[in-house]
Amino acid sequence: MKKLVNLKFLFTLVAIVEFTYALLSLTPPSLVEPLTGWVLNADGHWLAKILGMGLFAQAYIAWIFRKTPHRGVAKALAFYQIASATVDWVMWLILKNEGIFSTSLSQALIPVAIISHYAIGFLLVAAIVRSNH
Repeated sequence: MKKLVNLKFLFTLVAIVEFTYALLSLTPPSLVEPLTGWVLNADGHWLAKILGMGLFAQAYIAWIFRKTPHRGVAKALAFYQIASATVDWVMWLILKNEGIFSTSLSQALIPVAIISHYAIGFLLVAAIVRSNH
């Protein structure tokens, strides 16, 4: 259990998870729907690529600080994880009738993303609190 609230472990986990998402953002437009289940228009593909660069940056920062985690960086990573999960479920509800998450694959992946981001975010918060003592 101690490992789950260890900032070194969590920074490494964030780096791996966000790097994976960043790689997925580079998916060619013709493969996005078959691989992710997302039904995107041209603007959606463009936004996915731009956001992917932000995910690469986040993964890189987490990787740089993985051996000597900084609490300020941990707070920023925790905020992103919790905010990302919140945006995921809010947008899932708002866009449910727009067809973006209409495939069974996307219906399966969205809850996994929401749960995993909340879990990582709250584990980071617990690790930050633990590092204060």
